[in-house]
Amino acid sequence: MATYGQLSELIDRRLTPVGVGWAVRAAGEDSIPWHRVVNARGGISTDDQHPGLQRALLETEGVAFDAEGRIDLVKFGWRPKKR
Repeated sequence: MATYGQLSELIDRRLTPVGVGWAVRAAGEDSIPWHRVVNARGGISTDDQHPGLQRALLETEGVAFDAEGRIDLVKFGWRPKKR
């Protein structure tokens, strides 16, 4: 699981985390693994457009959610290698 902020950092903040969200949204559903991008709290930000879809896709991959609907980023989060 990557966060919008992590992706922003990867591109040297040429897009803000919000900008990354817009780019992911514009990319098309089958072009990138969009469902693996979550907010900084481990929450889903796509429920307005696709209620329940992102969570269902992640759960099929074995990702667990807590009572508040968040993912434990320590356990499931992506940790990129240092450059």
